Amino acid sequence: MLNRYAKTEDRWVDRLKTMSGGEIKEIQLAKIKRQVSYNYKNSIFYQRTFKSAGLEPGDIKTWDDFYKIPYMDKDQHRAAQEESIEEFGHPFGTLACAPLDKIVRLSFTSGTTGAPTIYTLTRNDIIITNMLNARKYRFIGLQPGHVVINGFGLSMFAGGVPVVDALWDYGVCVVPLGAEARSRRLLETAQLIKADALFCTPSFAEYLVEQSEEILGIPIRELGLKFLVCGGESGAGVPEFKKKIEEAYGARLFDINGAVQPLHCTSCDCDEYKGMHFLSEDYCYLELIDPETGRSLELKDGVTGEQVFTWLDWEGTPFLRYRLGDVLKIHTEPCSCGSPGMRIKVIGRTDDMLIIKGVNIYPSAIKDLLLKFTPRITGVFRIVLDRPGPRVEPPLKIKIEYGEGVEAGALEKLKLEIEQDMSSTTRVRPEVIFVPPYSLERHGYKTRYIE
Repeated sequence: MLNRYAKTEDRWVDRLKTMSGGEIKEIQLAKIKRQVSYNYKNSIFYQRTFKSAGLEPGDIKTWDDFYKIPYMDKDQHRAAQEESIEEFGHPFGTLACAPLDKIVRLSFTSGTTGAPTIYTLTRNDIIITNMLNARKYRFIGLQPGHVVINGFGLSMFAGGVPVVDALWDYGVCVVPLGAEARSRRLLETAQLIKADALFCTPSFAEYLVEQSEEILGIPIRELGLKFLVCGGESGAGVPEFKKKIEEAYGARLFDINGAVQPLHCTSCDCDEYKGMHFLSEDYCYLELIDPETGRSLELKDGVTGEQVFTWLDWEGTPFLRYRLGDVLKIHTEPCSCGSPGMRIKVIGRTDDMLIIKGVNIYPSAIKDLLLKFTPRITGVFRIVLDRPGPRVEPPLKIKIEYGEGVEAGALEKLKLEIEQDMSSTTRVRPEVIFVPPYSLERHGYKTRYIE
């Protein structure tokens, strides 16, 4: 359980809970000044970035100075990797701040929206990520003695080996099966070892519900899991999904964010989902911006915008003002669980946003709406586009699996119900196309809702 750091870390987290917003921002600004100097000294990319903006590290004295630093996004990240390969023969030379002999681990994004982006970590960075992950595990009640199956994809992904490493360092018993093990081996292993917790994507958790009866001949709740920890995609924050999965497993579902990135959050044990508690303000400075204009937005209750973060106290590839593409909603009202501070809900990704007659809609919003119609539908769907988004010529076509036992004669009425409900809720009237149950692909990685 990070025994070397646990007592000191607990005292620091308790202190963070009682700090005012101004006190936290003082700590963040001091760390930003150090991080800016470090990045400028060690990264070709950041030397160019600062020079193009007419800045030097010593110019960053106030928050207004910090906001002059240009945003960075995944396209620039990929371009820096490609440039580095051409110039240095590897993808790290332009962007990474740490030399190769200090880089001890690489983590990759899934590459669902383009070529994978690479994160380089030093031993210092791994200590920090393990510590921040431990905050989440303590928060949700995981303890040494619990047996945890990691069902996130192990191959390259940030939720794979880094999560296994963090769980091991925290002191729980880890079974690193990964999504690659497929459903049969995972279910049989969970039954054999009497696992307490499962880490996986929401899609995989949902799929295993269907597979348990077929493979084991028992409902999945008979496995006795106590914790379901889901991340990597939207779903765990959808109230209907949360209710459906918790009832199926007889376990608590927790929504988490962050593995090798600095924004670490987790939902609490409240029956009603109220967003994920932000647990890493001392290692991450969070901003929200308008995704279309880039204008900064005030972090007040109910505001929605694109996530921008800055890494604090990192060595490998510590990004400054990085636009990840996630759209977040901020909650600042007190949570009934009693934990103070900001809470975050992931709304979707800017890459996935669709615009139909001036209305913006995300696949996660469609999933939220459709789950109200289960079990008449399975909840699995795909958005069918004739050409790449974000602009879509109406109607928005949605392929939906109808539920088992639903007769053909009932489908027309169900189709009308879904179309009318979505029209009144989102102001977008879809064209529903029904397909048989279990005809759409399921797997343990992130689900792409758009065809």
